[in-house]
Amino acid sequence: MASDELIAQLQLQWPVVSGSPPAAPIRPMQRAVVGCVLGAAIGDAMGHPTEFMSMSQIELRYGSDGVRGFELYWERGGQRFAPYTDDTQMAEAVLASLLDSRNADEDLDAAMRRMSRAFVAWAQAPQGGHRAPGNACMAGCRALASGTPWQLAGGEAAGGCGSVMRAYPFGLLYRDDVQRAEDWAVAHSKLTHRDPIALAASAAMAVGVARVLHDWPAERAIESMISAAARYSPPTAVMMQRAFDEARDGVEPVVTLDRLRGWAAHEAIAAAVYLFARYKDDAPGAILAGANSPGDSDSLATLAGALVGARLGIDALPAHWVRDVERSDDLRALAMRV
Repeated sequence: MASDELIAQLQLQWPVVSGSPPAAPIRPMQRAVVGCVLGAAIGDAMGHPTEFMSMSQIELRYGSDGVRGFELYWERGGQRFAPYTDDTQMAEAVLASLLDSRNADEDLDAAMRRMSRAFVAWAQAPQGGHRAPGNACMAGCRALASGTPWQLAGGEAAGGCGSVMRAYPFGLLYRDDVQRAEDWAVAHSKLTHRDPIALAASAAMAVGVARVLHDWPAERAIESMISAAARYSPPTAVMMQRAFDEARDGVEPVVTLDRLRGWAAHEAIAAAVYLFARYKDDAPGAILAGANSPGDSDSLATLAGALVGARLGIDALPAHWVRDVERSDDLRALAMRV
């Protein structure tokens, strides 16, 4: 079981919400890293209210254009904010754990054991409370808490999108060592998801973020993502390639995202490729397209927000979205440590 001290580290005090951006200028790489982290969180919060809704339900509730900004707000301690889901909770745990592992100069095994403790702490007492976490994530955490080695904790057939949502931090920290970003992202998936499609999706996401941070054109970065996925699950790579082709051919989101609903890891990463390819220069467009989809909309918008946010940087995200997303300042500060 996780110690009380570790749980306390993972639980952040309420209410802590967004505020003004720091006055001091930040370097281009920092802008990209912060853009990735906050882009992912904004996408998560944007798609939070539309998850599990069909397109007809979205249009009936929000109009023919769907959501055009945050539609779900919470108030705690006199503060009002747009809440994210377990996707961002776990991604934050991954990023914080990786930063601590880097500071301690840990190898893969030590880093994964540290991350295992962070996951158990998250499962027991998540920051901000439980946000309908996935069954595979919770099962993996229970296995870790019981002493199962991290390599075996995830379900062998667990192929949901739970691990790919939190894989982008590996691309941030190991952007200068893409092989390490891929290997460690794959290893971390095994804590909760061991199906090859989950390993492939996690590898692709980490590689894509790393490539984008080094100013690779979106098309080349996507090709690298597809190649990474193929090393673990060739069918996943095929699905990603089709989505890439559809984006270049102008197939509308209502078609592609109806097929790629994102509940499974291979669908989620393929949908992310589609959104990134179609909206590579339009961060709000990528996030809103993911949020206005009939499947796992918060997860698709998370992936799209991370990729386009990394490519375009924090300045490409609407200032009021950055201001309103839950715990914006804390996430920014964590990203600045990268």
